[in-house]
Amino acid sequence: MQKTKCYFQFHGIYIILSTLFIAALPIFDIHAQISTAQTDTLAKIDVQGTVKDHDGTPLSGVAIQVLGTQNQTQTDQSGMYKLSQVESNALLVFRTDGKKNVTELVEGRQNIDVQFVSNETKSIDEVVVVGYGTALRQNVTGAISSLKGSAFQQQAISTAEEGIAGKIPGVRVSQQSGLPGSAMNIKIRGMNTITASSSPLYVIDGLPQSHMRNVNPRDIASVEVLKDAAASSIYGSRGANGVIVISTRGGAEGATSIEFNGYTGFQQVERILPMMDTYQYTDYIRFVRNERYRLTGGDLSAPVHERPAEFQYPDSYNNPSSLPNNNWQRAIYRSAPMQNYDLTVSGGGEIGTFNVSGGYMSQQGVMRHTGFERYNLRANTLFHIHEKIDIGANIATALSRQQAPQTEGKESNAHYAIVMPPVVGLDENTESTGYSQAHTFINPLVRLAEMTANGRGHNLHLNTFAEYKPIETLKLRTQLGYNYHNATYNEFIPFNVNGGTKAAGFATNRNSFNMSIQNTATYTPDLGQDHSLELLAGQSFERNSEEYLAGGGMDYPNDLNPWLDNAGTPTLAKSNATANTIASYFGRAQYQLLNRYLFMASARYDGSSRFGQNYKWGLFPAFSAGWKLNEEAFLKDVDFIDLLKIRGSWGLAGNDRIGDYEHIALLATQNYNLNGELFNGLVPSTIPNLDLSWEKTQSVNIGLDVYLFAGRLQFIADAYRNKTTDLLLNVPTTRLSGFANIRKNAGAVENKGLEFQLTATNIEKTNFRWTSSLNFSLNRNKVLDMGTAADIVVNTWGADAFITKAGHPIGSYYMYQTEGLLLPHHFDNDGNALVPIANGQQEGNIRIVDQDHNNIINTDDYVILGSNQPDFLYGFSNEITYQGFDFSFDLQGSKGGKIFYQGRRGFDNGVGEGSNQYARWLHSYKTEEMKASIPAGANMEWDGKTPNFFGVNPIYNDTWLYDASFLRIRNITLGYTLSEKSLGKLRMKKARLYVMADNLYTFTKYPGANPEANNSDGNESTAAGIDYGSYPISRRFTFGVQLAF
Repeated sequence: MQKTKCYFQFHGIYIILSTLFIAALPIFDIHAQISTAQTDTLAKIDVQGTVKDHDGTPLSGVAIQVLGTQNQTQTDQSGMYKLSQVESNALLVFRTDGKKNVTELVEGRQNIDVQFVSNETKSIDEVVVVGYGTALRQNVTGAISSLKGSAFQQQAISTAEEGIAGKIPGVRVSQQSGLPGSAMNIKIRGMNTITASSSPLYVIDGLPQSHMRNVNPRDIASVEVLKDAAASSIYGSRGANGVIVISTRGGAEGATSIEFNGYTGFQQVERILPMMDTYQYTDYIRFVRNERYRLTGGDLSAPVHERPAEFQYPDSYNNPSSLPNNNWQRAIYRSAPMQNYDLTVSGGGEIGTFNVSGGYMSQQGVMRHTGFERYNLRANTLFHIHEKIDIGANIATALSRQQAPQTEGKESNAHYAIVMPPVVGLDENTESTGYSQAHTFINPLVRLAEMTANGRGHNLHLNTFAEYKPIETLKLRTQLGYNYHNATYNEFIPFNVNGGTKAAGFATNRNSFNMSIQNTATYTPDLGQDHSLELLAGQSFERNSEEYLAGGGMDYPNDLNPWLDNAGTPTLAKSNATANTIASYFGRAQYQLLNRYLFMASARYDGSSRFGQNYKWGLFPAFSAGWKLNEEAFLKDVDFIDLLKIRGSWGLAGNDRIGDYEHIALLATQNYNLNGELFNGLVPSTIPNLDLSWEKTQSVNIGLDVYLFAGRLQFIADAYRNKTTDLLLNVPTTRLSGFANIRKNAGAVENKGLEFQLTATNIEKTNFRWTSSLNFSLNRNKVLDMGTAADIVVNTWGADAFITKAGHPIGSYYMYQTEGLLLPHHFDNDGNALVPIANGQQEGNIRIVDQDHNNIINTDDYVILGSNQPDFLYGFSNEITYQGFDFSFDLQGSKGGKIFYQGRRGFDNGVGEGSNQYARWLHSYKTEEMKASIPAGANMEWDGKTPNFFGVNPIYNDTWLYDASFLRIRNITLGYTLSEKSLGKLRMKKARLYVMADNLYTFTKYPGANPEANNSDGNESTAAGIDYGSYPISRRFTFGVQLAF
């Protein structure tokens, strides 16, 4: 009831405010009429002209935009352009890829010709999208990194995340799975939270979103990453994890243009794990069976068939050439095709502009019977319905389908392919090996072929807006948004691939809705040449809701009808609905003095239904300042310095990523017994907390921006410290309440680090250009305080493996530390240990460090051994153009951090009879007595490091904890663009052909399939960096074509 009341209060307030906002328009219009009568400088005019390159050649496709509006166009093949309804003192920005932006003040001129002076990659005059507005790069005082649309359009990438990976300092983009359609994981400046989500907020064309998976990369015009609170606190309670702002491509005034982008190619598995082949496996099985028999006192010289069954092996194992020799990894993986096609039509005139695009992407997975398909459609429109009023709409929809039959994690087909013995035929199960085994596994090939596991998604995004400029210095904007997402999943496991039990089915249906309204007013008074002021005020209201339905069943009578109504026994029936609302008021003031001193102050006041009655509302302020030293007298005449700016900021942002009802008492159904009869009833399932509030992150940032030699050398540096307090934790409470824990605000986390980015135009000549970009970032994460909450220990696969506690990073590895092996000198002549050992350990086992020095090895000797968080990240990009040729490559790297190979721990133990093993176990440590069990002719010499797999090697120790460092050749592209002379004959604006290789090679010491793998079972922060057996990353080779008419 309280939630409903809160919602209607917010809703009623926003109806009133929106009505007042709209009602005020005629008043502004009257003021505008008076102002217009007083002066003719506010009249709107048509502006036209020609744009040329530095050598006088007309440039086509140059974008021209009236700064601060959506009024834009582009030049035609003759370099000519025309803009309608331009205010007489507006500022025009001319920009095109690979050249320095040019700005021109209209000053009443109706003809403005522009010539680009030189070819710079970036400039201090580039336009940057910030929260609820735009700004020139040289005037930004926050930590904001940008990528242009060309980073997404020049390469064959299937998701927007791929275009960001390795290119922005402070942003960790992890490809945790190679499954087609799977999302990448993005973290900005580390993890600020322990139990809430640490994902950033996405703002697409001005509207907040939870992800960007359905954005077609070819539709992106620019991406800005807001990293410090000065930039992100304008988004208040959702800005603590950083904000990624995406602008999609709009139309341009001029002739209609048509663009086609298409590519096709194939994918291959990058890495196959080194498991035993048949010759090695049969030697291994014979040795294991011999040794087990010897330990019982058996006579190894006796015939094998006379032994008890558990110590026998087939005669064929003495002649392995007669057996199958299957590499099951290669059996389930394949060379998989992929293709993508996009068509864009854009144009416009004096009345309005449009950009309509459609795309289709198909990517079959390198694992058989997996894949992903996506259809995209987008229409962005802008209409000038009055000289003072613009309206527009951005409409986008996406349909997707994914096949993923248990592809990774525990008990997955990827796992089964690793452990399946090579002696098993491709159409058989492990029972066919002809001897008793400790484990049996389902044939992953058959399982992939016969399982049904289909996910479908439908997304609809509606974004309508209206802009009204009653006077030249005031812009009013209203934006309405609606987002709908439907996701369904259907799974059916037939009898023959369900481990001997009857067929089972599972289905879910999830519907998510988002509705929002934003009203903003931007005021930019003319204060003269020495002063510049921009004031922003706004309000927003947003409602999110979700409906979820799930069902499951088993004991199907047959495999012919996979639907749940055919199941004999229901196993799951669940449905629920949730909703939350957020209301906001926000404002920002930006002031410049003498184009030298820069100041910014912002604040947002958020109210959320997710939090307790006593803390519904919160204030999130931010302040920043900058100083352009190059504008001072002592540097103004230094020609090679374009910009030398120092900046600093402080701000407060929040994190509201928790469940919708964690602050109130919820009820759950419960049976109770009354006089021997069961009745259904309700019991409290959670304890309320009226003081529950959002997490708060204070951010301090100091930055330096240096642009030299007409933009040819650019250096950007930032140092920051983020402190998050009031963490949302489960805190012990009195047992009298009937509960063990209560959700409360407690504890603190710190992230601090450094970021650098260096961009250089190394060589620039008439027909040759070479640019490079290097970025580097490091972040140090530490839990400062857990409050009254207990340390968080996460158990995986039967034992503790992670801990979150004060003084250490979130999700630190928590296990035994080792110091080599237990060797003969660690035992006396009677076999008694001279050093502390665990129960059951023997010579050759892993030696555990006795941390508490009590001569006993137990879980008290667990110790923290680092975390998955890297020491630093880096990226290096190069682009070379020579006449019509272009060549580029991108490197992405991570140094430090660790990963626990849980999948390897599960089968890399040397004792899993019936499962394949890493080839290294042939060369494990063997005592003198054990050597008698080695089969004749087998090469099983000790390699000097692999332990004895008999005895006891404790489950969680650093033997399976690996360095997660890697350097990945992320992309190499070679392209050729036809000359203008050739294009003229073909009546085309552009024609480019290219070949590309993605994920060509990963340099790493990690023996698993992917050093970025993370199967954390939902523990995003507290158990990051565990690999159960992930879907491998694939190499991709593509050929593409880009055409424009």
